[in-house]
Amino acid sequence: MAAIADGRFGGELRRLRVLAGLSLRQLAPLVLSSRGHLHDLETGRRRPTVDLAARLDDALDTGGILSGMLHPTPAPSDPESLAYVAQHPRRVDPAALHTLTDLLAAYRRLEDTLGSAPLLPTMRTQLDMVTTLVSEATSALRPNVVDLAAQWAQFGGWLYAASDRRRLANRWYGTALEWGTEAGNPDMIATALSMRGHLAWSERRSHPMIGLSAAAARQPASPGIRAIAIQQQARGHALLGEADFVTALLDQAAELVAAARQAPDREPPWIYFHSTAYLTMQRGLAYRLLGWNAQAIEYLRLGLSGMSPEAAGAAWTGPYLLRLAAALVDTGEASEALSIYQRVHGIGQATRTLSLIDQAEEAVRAMSAGR
Repeated sequence: MAAIADGRFGGELRRLRVLAGLSLRQLAPLVLSSRGHLHDLETGRRRPTVDLAARLDDALDTGGILSGMLHPTPAPSDPESLAYVAQHPRRVDPAALHTLTDLLAAYRRLEDTLGSAPLLPTMRTQLDMVTTLVSEATSALRPNVVDLAAQWAQFGGWLYAASDRRRLANRWYGTALEWGTEAGNPDMIATALSMRGHLAWSERRSHPMIGLSAAAARQPASPGIRAIAIQQQARGHALLGEADFVTALLDQAAELVAAARQAPDREPPWIYFHSTAYLTMQRGLAYRLLGWNAQAIEYLRLGLSGMSPEAAGAAWTGPYLLRLAAALVDTGEASEALSIYQRVHGIGQATRTLSLIDQAEEAVRAMSAGR
């Protein structure tokens, strides 16, 4: 059973259900539960499980509100400072900016463990606050305020993208680009362009993906940022079957990764996940897109084995595992593929990433049908 910080869950569930125009009897089959069980949830007689909260979020289209109530969000190191700034945005000071910086770092790490959905309800509040700060900032601290706000906007865009809410993701990436440009931060400018390229990747729009990634790589950004953009550009060419471009770009990205390792302090905090292992996985993914299954399996295995324990369970690793399993199926290694699909399913459940659960289950059904 999941612990609840207070008794609000039942009241919030009832509010959202009524808002959706559903009775308990109508909602129950949608979430694989019973009317009586849901009634007990609303009256506080039962505690929800993580899985049931996720199904309720999906059925009621809450954007993760109910799941978010089961998990404590990171607490700011100086909540009184943030509360004061929220009420008096023109009086923002370095201490408040430091608190917001630490809070953003905590959110990034928490998302690796919980997934995006539980963080979205509180992220909306934080994005509203930083938007107000940018609107009201007039002091000598404005460049610092806008620079930090761009980082919040970029992370908000990522959370929405990871939750398949692409319109909102695109909006916040655009805001990150605007604020990063005002702040004169080439790392953020390149990141925002690259993340918009990633949205194009999720929709398999290869030409915008290539163009946006190339634009990001042209910025005077850090080696790590440019490496991410260039390997993404390589994937775009892989979608088109342009193998020569793919290998040349991946080699260029590898050189930039080596340069980033020589000067880690030059890299911005939001690419903490980037590593040689990450680039190795990207190479494996590109090779899979080209149909080079043997090479894809080799590099995906190598990259995944090099991930840190924390990153290995993050939702964003799921697509790489899915591609590895698909390549294994195509080469006749069904037993290992099945094990990997089960792993993806577990990651999807742990991070409440329904798309991973659905893809893993669909792949297993396809395997069974093909026997």
